[in-house]
Amino acid sequence: MKVIGIVGSPRKNGNTSTLVQQVLEGAAEAGAETKTYILNEMDYRGCQGCSYCKAHEKCKLEDDLAEVFEEIKVADGIVFGSPIYFAQFTGQMRLFLDRCYSLVNPDYSSRIPAGKKAVLVGTQGMPDPAAYAGVYEEFGGEISRFFGMEVKDTLIAAGCAAPGDVKGNAELMEKAKNTGMNLFK
Repeated sequence: MKVIGIVGSPRKNGNTSTLVQQVLEGAAEAGAETKTYILNEMDYRGCQGCSYCKAHEKCKLEDDLAEVFEEIKVADGIVFGSPIYFAQFTGQMRLFLDRCYSLVNPDYSSRIPAGKKAVLVGTQGMPDPAAYAGVYEEFGGEISRFFGMEVKDTLIAAGCAAPGDVKGNAELMEKAKNTGMNLFK
């Protein structure tokens, strides 16, 4: 089993990264090989709208996302993590998601083998966990529809604005680890 984490936070050791790592630690304890991609540390551009990927099996851009897309294809599970900035995922995550268009065939079927498991991790300064529920629901629906992935859990750390805040939520930290441990059950 292989599980990868994709972190869309600009904070290398922030709340999003901490929760994604908790999920990956749980998956590792269950026997999975894990790897993390920090989008903010990668060199990539946004979708160019060139439709090259519709005539070929990959994106025309040869940047750091090429490796991530190959890992998505072979991984059994993917943990997507992003904080909410101005009522939406970060620019880093949105740029990545736009490029995921290259993982979809011209007929809108997925180029990713079906049956993968996904976990959504979100952090937000807003204390109301339902404040951005629509963002997570839409993203989860698109993952299911375009990628054929089963979203196993959505973890939201509400009221966590300062780096490290999430570590004070023992219940959420335990839930994140358990999510990883039970990803394939």
